[in-house]
Amino acid sequence: MTNLLSIESAFLSNSEVKQALNLTEIKRLSTTLSNGQKKKFATTLTLSAVVLKAFEWFGTEECKQLMTIEGISWTTEDFANKVFGWQKSYFYKVVKAGKLDTSVVDKFNTKCDEIEASGEEPNRTLEGLLKFAKAVEEGTEEGGEGEDGEGAEVEVKVPTILTFTFKPEGGKNVAVRIDANSVMKTTNSNDEIFNALQILMGKLAENQN
Repeated sequence: MTNLLSIESAFLSNSEVKQALNLTEIKRLSTTLSNGQKKKFATTLTLSAVVLKAFEWFGTEECKQLMTIEGISWTTEDFANKVFGWQKSYFYKVVKAGKLDTSVVDKFNTKCDEIEASGEEPNRTLEGLLKFAKAVEEGTEEGGEGEDGEGAEVEVKVPTILTFTFKPEGGKNVAVRIDANSVMKTTNSNDEIFNALQILMGKLAENQN
């Protein structure tokens, strides 16, 4: 979390602000996210509803007046980072999940359960839910078969069969992942990966001597 100014710390310590933002509950829910994936996802949904209410209060005149009194001026990005310690992109995902209709969430969980029953691992994550919700929305807009959301599918996680990371001192980190479909995912260039592999091969050669 970004270091807070004294006036910002005082603002967040204000009992009225803490109660309005429900910070104690948000902290408790955030802590439990380290548990199992299914429980983690359920906690994320609960967290998203609480965060949505906090964000709605942030937009009220009451909050604006309190911030003005303290001499604070926050953008949405400031609010996400200074209150929750999140980047704006993740914050908006949480808020968006909090706005979803419960029927969409229920259908997503049902399809995830079906995938698990078949022996595969569903992408039961915030990202997976939002992709599913988008497919449901697009189906609704188009009408017809996808109108009730039944045409939307849940992503199945593909197992990782190889990972390679290299963290050079003072240089750019190299990270490569290959899944069971032989799809390689990386943000590095071929040259960066090749240079990292050369160092690995050199070490292997040393060990053989």
